[in-house]
Amino acid sequence: MFFPILKSFGPSRLVYRYPLILWLLAAVSLISFPFFHPEAEEKETVSQDSSLGDLNDPDFVSGWKKYSQEKDARPLKQWFQTHPVVQTGDCKFRSLPDLEGSQYFSLDCTDKKMPGFFFAGKDKILYPNKISSFHVRGPVKTGKMVYWQLGFSSDTLRLATGKFSESNKDKRSKINDKASTENFGLQYFLSIARHPASRPAPVGKEIFFDSSCPLLYLGKDADFYWDKVLYFSFQASCIPSSPYSWIRIKADAGGNVQVDDKPLESLEQGARFLAKLKLQSIEKDKIVWSDGELFHE
Repeated sequence: MFFPILKSFGPSRLVYRYPLILWLLAAVSLISFPFFHPEAEEKETVSQDSSLGDLNDPDFVSGWKKYSQEKDARPLKQWFQTHPVVQTGDCKFRSLPDLEGSQYFSLDCTDKKMPGFFFAGKDKILYPNKISSFHVRGPVKTGKMVYWQLGFSSDTLRLATGKFSESNKDKRSKINDKASTENFGLQYFLSIARHPASRPAPVGKEIFFDSSCPLLYLGKDADFYWDKVLYFSFQASCIPSSPYSWIRIKADAGGNVQVDDKPLESLEQGARFLAKLKLQSIEKDKIVWSDGELFHE
């Protein structure tokens, strides 16, 4: 590279040209640096992606204020459209009473509660607190109120509905098999839960849900149309796919349930309990229980 320069300019002029050449080479390398490091450029592009929704976004905060206080849903609708995936962050979904076949939720944060969401899927959301991201399919107006229809990825929906992977089912099956050799009441329950059908019930038979199949607390519900009684709802964690996994324990006259021989009016959603229940009747789609007692796991 340097021989033509020696021939054209001579040794004395090369002394002045050589630093200039080094400067040019350094400048070219600085300009071309991103092209030789595509991963750096890609990382910067991802970090600037604004399509991922953050509930702390000022536009969301102002949009929710207009929606909740001024009944203007247009800014929030636009925000959801430009953010196809929203992260819940430190906020958690909480179940509200169902209405007309749909599940309604409030998104609760440390400083505020945001009711107004619903899910109309065929699967029941059993663990709303496990939802870490969601998207809004669109606003739906019911009466004078606008609700936001929720949608979830397949992985999130599996977590929220309690539909575990096959590997987890296999592990749970092994645990149940081991427990059933020692807990014959639970063995009987698991046997009928795998084959739901109306059948005569051994009335008063006691079933103990031990640590291999604790009950998960879902929330309170009531059947005011039929018996006007308050219930505490649970799910038998070891067999979530059975309709018999949904267990309701009737509250006492004061609206309490017995936990560790003490009456409690409220429980933490998602909490796990051991339980002692008595069979009252076995129907095709449910088991009616009586004399429910709970114990902290």
